Amino acid sequence: MDEDGKDCGANVRQKAKDISNLLSDQARLKEERRTRATMRDRMIRGHNSGQGEDDEGRGRKSYAPPPGTPPRRTRGADRDEEELRKAIEASKKSLAEEQGRLKEEHDLAAAIRLSEEEEAKRHKAIEDSNAAALFDDQPQM
Repeated sequence: MDEDGKDCGANVRQKAKDISNLLSDQARLKEERRTRATMRDRMIRGHNSGQGEDDEGRGRKSYAPPPGTPPRRTRGADRDEEELRKAIEASKKSLAEEQGRLKEEHDLAAAIRLSEEEEAKRHKAIEDSNAAALFDDQPQM
């Protein structure tokens, strides 16, 4: 939260949740990788088709890497990966906290139910005792 009360991390948490869900679904992950590879190949082909001339046809060469070359890593990419790693860790932590909270709620509900059952039994025992004493001809001590 910033000083104005705006939640600055909501987008990052949502992205981390999306990524966590993607990583847990192998079929979807393979499909996304296939889609991205196809898109990358189209982009490389499109970029290479104009290689050798600039946009205005002045003959300047484009220095694009050959197809299949992995992209160069930059400090921005490293920073993005670090932020992504932190977001995933925060997502896992919030999931663990949520699961803990749900377990506590479940345990509390079970304890309340047990307490109510015990109270009902105690109340029934008192009623039975009073009913027996009401019709008992022998003096109580």
